[in-house]
Amino acid sequence: MSLRSRIVLAVTAVFAGISLLTGWLMLIRAEDSLCNAFDRVARTRAEWLLSMVSVDPVILPLPTDTERMRVIYEVYGQKRVLFRSPGYPGISRPELKKRRRWPSYRSVTVQSTSEQLLNGQLSLTLAVPDASLRYDITQLREVFGLGWLLSLVLAFGGGYLVAGWLLKPIQRIVNRANQINDALLIDPIPLPNSRDELYQLTETLNQMLGRIRESAELQRNFFGAAAHELRTPLAVMRTGLEVTLGNSQLNNQIKPFLTGQLDEVSRLTRLLDEFLTLSRPDDSVQVKRHTEIDVINLVKYCMTQLITVAADYEVKTHLETAETMQETVLTDAVKLEHVLLNLLENAIKYARTNSVVLVQVQHREHWIIQIQNQTVRENGPTLDLMQPYFRADPLKEGHGLGLWISYRLTVLLGGTLHLNWQDFLFTSTLQLPAKSFD
Repeated sequence: MSLRSRIVLAVTAVFAGISLLTGWLMLIRAEDSLCNAFDRVARTRAEWLLSMVSVDPVILPLPTDTERMRVIYEVYGQKRVLFRSPGYPGISRPELKKRRRWPSYRSVTVQSTSEQLLNGQLSLTLAVPDASLRYDITQLREVFGLGWLLSLVLAFGGGYLVAGWLLKPIQRIVNRANQINDALLIDPIPLPNSRDELYQLTETLNQMLGRIRESAELQRNFFGAAAHELRTPLAVMRTGLEVTLGNSQLNNQIKPFLTGQLDEVSRLTRLLDEFLTLSRPDDSVQVKRHTEIDVINLVKYCMTQLITVAADYEVKTHLETAETMQETVLTDAVKLEHVLLNLLENAIKYARTNSVVLVQVQHREHWIIQIQNQTVRENGPTLDLMQPYFRADPLKEGHGLGLWISYRLTVLLGGTLHLNWQDFLFTSTLQLPAKSFD
């Protein structure tokens, strides 16, 4: 349930309780007022009838057909009923049950004063049907009930609109935060005019976003600085290894070891070049050296470079492609080579022992390179694999950067990279654009 709905329900519940209590008290007072007005009319009628009564001689006024009257004369402590209307409400209950319809009455009693009667006292009780009173009370209750329900509906609707209006600043903050896609391109959220809790929240969020931006800048600068510092010693090591391997007097037993070391140095150099590329800001112009590339030959070259790695992991690689394809692609050869090497190396490392890594190259409207390897696990989180420092298997070698770097380089080349991990089969699908983007 959203915050807006919770606020509306809370306000409506409070309003319902308060309005019900106050309305009930007002309803009781209104009913009392109707009853008092009805009794005043009946009392006025009873007093007029009492003024018409005479004891000596006995003269009694007659009530109407709907009225019931009883007159009692009390003298020297003795009471005598002078008149009692037929069907007076005071008859016994068995006799009441014999009648199908017996109207409800409301009675008032008035007594004579000493000025009206010197000896004794007259008491007149007048019972008047209260059907009109009960109808008015029923109507009043229905009006109250409908009014209360209508007020709840209006309160809910008004509360929903007001809550939406009050939460608009928070929604603007949420929308602005959702627009942030790059930690290095974070603009501060505009502060509201009123210095209330929303102002404090926005200011706190801006401070947090500023710290995130600084942390991302430090991380990116560290990548660039570390790559620059390590390129020189790696170049020296590579030159030394190449010179040593070119020596004809080199012992053949040491040559495979030095060749492996040269491959590792080449891999580290490639990784540093990728770090240098990714350490540049996203909004800066990325340098791309476009050349015509034979995709099939490039894939074969990358597979050849990883023969030693595949042998270490006891995995074989196999290429499936149509030999008649002669099309080329205009793109950055170095970046594409980095992507292919990362995808192939990842497939080799996480493939099952004694399995085959299948590489398929197709060309339709676009170049599609698909790399499949069998895995020990049935499935896994493919989206997280394209995040930095995420490792599907902590026991494997690596730092969780290969697929992330491949994804970033693919975006720079204008292509797409899709990962799928189901049924013990991991598939990387690289799609290159029909022509490179400048």
